Amino acid sequence: MKRFLIPLLLVAISSTTWAQSLEDKFEQFKREQNATFDQFVSDKQTEYDAFRKRVNDEYAAFMEKAWSEFKGQPAVQPKPQPKVEPVVYEEKGQIDGEKERKRGKRNEEKKKEEEKQIAVEPEVVVVPQAAPAPEPIAPVQPKEDKQEPRKEKRVSVSFYGTIVSVNFPDPDGFKLASLDEKQLAEAWKQLSEAKYDVTVANVLAIRKSLQLCDWGYLRMLQEVTNKHYGKSNEATFMQAFLMTQSGYQVRLGKDNKKLYLLIASKFDLFDYSYFTIEGKTFYAIDCKGINLYICPAFVAKEQALSLQIAQTQKLNQEPTEKRKLTSKKGLTASVCVNKNQIDFYDKYPKGYLNKDVNTAWVAYANTPMDPKIKEQLYPTFEKAIANMSQKEAVNLILNWVQTAFVYEYDDKVWGEDRAFFPSETLYYPYCDCEDRSILFSRLVRDLLDLPVVLLYYPGHLATAVAFTEDVQGDYLTYKNKKYVVCDPTFIGAPVGKTMTGMNNETAKIVVL
Repeated sequence: MKRFLIPLLLVAISSTTWAQSLEDKFEQFKREQNATFDQFVSDKQTEYDAFRKRVNDEYAAFMEKAWSEFKGQPAVQPKPQPKVEPVVYEEKGQIDGEKERKRGKRNEEKKKEEEKQIAVEPEVVVVPQAAPAPEPIAPVQPKEDKQEPRKEKRVSVSFYGTIVSVNFPDPDGFKLASLDEKQLAEAWKQLSEAKYDVTVANVLAIRKSLQLCDWGYLRMLQEVTNKHYGKSNEATFMQAFLMTQSGYQVRLGKDNKKLYLLIASKFDLFDYSYFTIEGKTFYAIDCKGINLYICPAFVAKEQALSLQIAQTQKLNQEPTEKRKLTSKKGLTASVCVNKNQIDFYDKYPKGYLNKDVNTAWVAYANTPMDPKIKEQLYPTFEKAIANMSQKEAVNLILNWVQTAFVYEYDDKVWGEDRAFFPSETLYYPYCDCEDRSILFSRLVRDLLDLPVVLLYYPGHLATAVAFTEDVQGDYLTYKNKKYVVCDPTFIGAPVGKTMTGMNNETAKIVVL
């Protein structure tokens, strides 16, 4: 027996050595691969840095040239809309779904005949889908120097209840000696130095982590730079620099004493004075219609700011008091909203696309519902409509929006026309036709996955739903689809009823 022990032991040792050798080789292979990848990343970042430096050098060269004088145009104000009072639906003679089926085929044929007389091919307003946030000039990765670690100053602000922190070089040393073009060009070069990469990288990371919309990103930059530099020319200059590095289309303007940030917007904005530069409109932030000297510098692929909100911003939750909303059909839903989000929406700019004011509601209607609101509100609806047909489910939601809220005119409550985001309608005590239509369209799309369009009559906003089941009633057609009228302001009216005084032949379809 002993004769076999030594060979077996040798085999075991040999196997262990071989396995250890294989593991060592694998580890060495991983190290080599990681080193190769790290070198690739480093080389690529070096390319990015060189590209961004070249772009910023060219920008500074443009900035050094004489700035041209432009005439400021006064802010455009919304035109007052005619008042349309809500109408209570007369239930006398109303036939419910069960009675309709018992009336028989003859009545159905008559009803279809009536529908054909109501159907129209309306004017259509199409709004482009929300685009992703602009890409920065190039990816930014601050360099680490082991010999001399960089020193930074952290600047923190509360941005609608959420603490955001951005690092600046310490000492910063950024100070505008004057508003002379040459001095401003030198300042741009200074901000383009590697030590400010950490600031650019930080703000881009915040935009991504908080899912900030374009306007939210601009507001965050204003808060941070005003905290660090005070409300000064340095703060405005840094805002322009960071917006440019982030891919936004902005310009700098100046008078004898002050710098002004000008932004390009995909939407025509109300309430902001503006300048037309080479056929493009730039809106002045904190500037009221004065003439300015404006820098001609620009970067390739810069994008105008959009008012459309593609995803819910991740602002810290500050729940409001829970609100109980009960419809006349007895559906009760309770919900609280995020006050931080409400405060953000309160200052959100109003705008429209392609000179068509009928596009104004799309930015509100296409904004996603806050997931926290969905968690509270949607289970109630899902349970209530679980065994219903599409028509029955939409009728239930429609009646809830019609009767669970108090109607009031905007000019009486706010002193001006104002549309609500869906969460605002759930928060404020009063709402009007456009607010109800925006909320209703959001609920139907989320809960039933049915296409919804807005219907604009002169002075009034309603909706229409494209059912996949056969649903009778007043309707309009768009892209060969039948959109049945659903009016959240026609109090108590079921699906398929146009509000008294409204004419579908004059309605415009606003595509969501």
